[in-house]
Amino acid sequence: MKKLLLLMLLIFIGMQVFSQPGEGKQIPVTTNSESALSYYNQAMKYYDDVKLKKALETFENALNQDHDFFMANYQLAFYYILNRDGNNFDKYAAAAINCKAKLSDAEELLKEALVRLQQGHTNITDMGKKLVEMYPTDPNSYSNLVSFQSLTGDSTGMVETLNKAIKIATNPATFYNQLGYAYITLKQSDKAEEAFDKYIELEPKNPNVYDSKGDFYMYIEKYDKAYESYMIANSMDPTFSHDKAELAKQLYEQTEGKKLEIISI
Repeated sequence: MKKLLLLMLLIFIGMQVFSQPGEGKQIPVTTNSESALSYYNQAMKYYDDVKLKKALETFENALNQDHDFFMANYQLAFYYILNRDGNNFDKYAAAAINCKAKLSDAEELLKEALVRLQQGHTNITDMGKKLVEMYPTDPNSYSNLVSFQSLTGDSTGMVETLNKAIKIATNPATFYNQLGYAYITLKQSDKAEEAFDKYIELEPKNPNVYDSKGDFYMYIEKYDKAYESYMIANSMDPTFSHDKAELAKQLYEQTEGKKLEIISI
């Protein structure tokens, strides 16, 4: 979904900053450090691959290079609010809001979104829609809108946004993954399976695609297939899916009254 962008040197009030190019195409990411931007881009790639621990560590690496890096603080703040960690949300949101760098219009919009969230306003989808209007060809704008919609539980809106994002993304794999889960919340299992299968088709070497398909099988209570899918993910990366596979095995044996026959992966 997201890809590394060219570094661009700009001058803001006598201060050098590195920024991803804007020009109405991609949301600028402003920092005073080239290495911080490199870490940020790598962290976003880890996000795409759902390697969350590495993503969080790499965002912190970016902040070690530039403590006033708005977008790194913003991404961490949003990660923690989506995971219901209020203390860490407040920490990173405050750092982002108090950023002293001269930000782009898009970054100022995202800063205002954080302000509204800190004030207790969870419905900020209007700001996400404005961001999409500003950058209709940048997948990141749709990702932000989806995050905003998820805060209010607007699964129907998420499906609409994700289908639009799929049309403009160079690699829409991550959007198909999110689409699968959105369809699950809408109890549309056939469409969910189609989305997860497309995710597998686009990134067959990514263990998360099989973890997600395992989650789908758990949803439809096909625990043996869930186990198999989780174990494929685990065989590709031992940090993936082990506990989920054990739970799937346990549920299969409880519901079927027999041992799960283990197959070679």
